[in-house]
Amino acid sequence: MKGIPSSVERIGRSLAVWDPYADVAHAHLLTGSGRSGTTWLLEAYARAGRLRPIFEPFRPDLDARFEGLRPGRYVPVDAPHLPGERGVHEVLTGKYRYPWTDQEATLNPFVPMRGRLVKEIRGTTWAGWIARRYPELTVLHVMRHPLASLSSQSVLGWSPERFAYMLSQDALVDGLLGDLPVRDLDTADQVSALVGRWAVENVVAARTYGGARSTLISYDVAVEDPSELHAGAVAMGIDPGALADLSRPSRMTHSKGANAHAGGNRRAWVDRIDADTRTKATAVLEAFGLRDPFGDDGAVDAAALRAWWDSQAA
Repeated sequence: MKGIPSSVERIGRSLAVWDPYADVAHAHLLTGSGRSGTTWLLEAYARAGRLRPIFEPFRPDLDARFEGLRPGRYVPVDAPHLPGERGVHEVLTGKYRYPWTDQEATLNPFVPMRGRLVKEIRGTTWAGWIARRYPELTVLHVMRHPLASLSSQSVLGWSPERFAYMLSQDALVDGLLGDLPVRDLDTADQVSALVGRWAVENVVAARTYGGARSTLISYDVAVEDPSELHAGAVAMGIDPGALADLSRPSRMTHSKGANAHAGGNRRAWVDRIDADTRTKATAVLEAFGLRDPFGDDGAVDAAALRAWWDSQAA
């Protein structure tokens, strides 16, 4: 992954941030599973709307204020409190500063932002609480073909441990997901666990802040047709015509995925998925009712994906 700023540059960017609006009305939340193109969208929308990019702030390993928000932690939308909610409020209102979080910010202190865009991949299982608590918050959710996400996660050596943690939470498995055979999945198998985690993250998102409460974006469709990004831009008050440089890879793109935005084979990951992996992943998708939108050739049926998303909304 090239282009990631050094620790010194991150500190400089954090010091240079000028965020003049201390309210949630000027905040937007961009969510999605890991390796789903969220950084690419963060950069594209931030450029187009002159939004302060806030990069994955809710990390308990970096900030103890979020220690109750371990990745995979489920918080029901009607819970009286959210762990670390004071820190969450500071992020949404623009008061939060941290070198890691501000790594995408401009180094020019004389450029005021028109708002802020918070990008987070670890909060799909509790972002519904935020969406209910702050109805003025714009929420965008990104979904990528699960096998593409799996391929990218495997290249980077991601662990399936988080899925086991998810299954340990009765309020999630027996409550929100009680109609799905989640406990039947093999947590010891890496493919089943990683795709299972992807499925849980996206089903929880759809059921807690889906439908009209948010804007769904298909990453796979967007790299082929930029108009897929227009609804998200409009939701944030950005002129879709301002979206530019969309062929530019994000800073977090690893070398094997760089051609996704450079005119190369955008479905090259298909060739890295063997038959056994595909069979295991398909079984998970079928268990969650998510088989129809995702083709074996890497294509995504946007209409089927949105139909599923809307069907899950409460």
